[in-house]
Amino acid sequence: MLKRIIALTICLSIFLFSCKTSDQEPEKDAGEVLKTKTEPESISITEVEEIDDSADIDIDVEDVEEIDEVDEVEEIDEVDEVEEIDEIDEVEEVYDMNDEYTRSTHETEDTITVDEFNSDKAAILQTIIELDEIMSNFEYDNWRNFIDETSIEYYSNPLHLRKAQKKLPDKSIQLKGLRDYFKYVFIPSRKMSKVDEIRYISKDYIKAVEVREEDDTTVVYYYFVKKGGKWLVHLPEIE
Repeated sequence: MLKRIIALTICLSIFLFSCKTSDQEPEKDAGEVLKTKTEPESISITEVEEIDDSADIDIDVEDVEEIDEVDEVEEIDEVDEVEEIDEIDEVEEVYDMNDEYTRSTHETEDTITVDEFNSDKAAILQTIIELDEIMSNFEYDNWRNFIDETSIEYYSNPLHLRKAQKKLPDKSIQLKGLRDYFKYVFIPSRKMSKVDEIRYISKDYIKAVEVREEDDTTVVYYYFVKKGGKWLVHLPEIE
């Protein structure tokens, strides 16, 4: 009987010990699980804090500000260049009116070379010399060869001749045709004239003038138009 009681006691002790051991193991596992769950969260917080504390953002902002300042300087340089160009243009517009070529060409927008100027002036002055001889001899038929066709048609019209007649100082003169215009208008208005320079209106249209230095004026005696490579006298229309 005693042996049974001892055996039961031993079995009961073993049973109680095993129960106690099993109750302590879940507490240990739960602590480890909690620790595992908590540690990643602390790691994530640390990583976020390190990102927030990064100085790279400040560096980028400073770089952008420096670029903006450089752009402003470049824009100012471009403005300075434009101002310099404007000043150069103003200098180019100044004419040396003491130079005959400049005086003769500055009123036209056409490009006239020095060689063209010299050639045109020589041809026109030679034509005027021939016209002086024609006027001295009253050579009407020869005179017509030096007049452009547009002018001949215009002053062959009686209506236009009457307009020219009204401008004559001698009101007793009547202009009945182009011959009368040659005799009473063309010759007297150019008598004793002295042409020494030309003035370009365009590349093919020129005034022949006398320069009067005493009062710094010019008197226009002829208009010339270029037709078929030849300079012909053009008679202006009456307004």
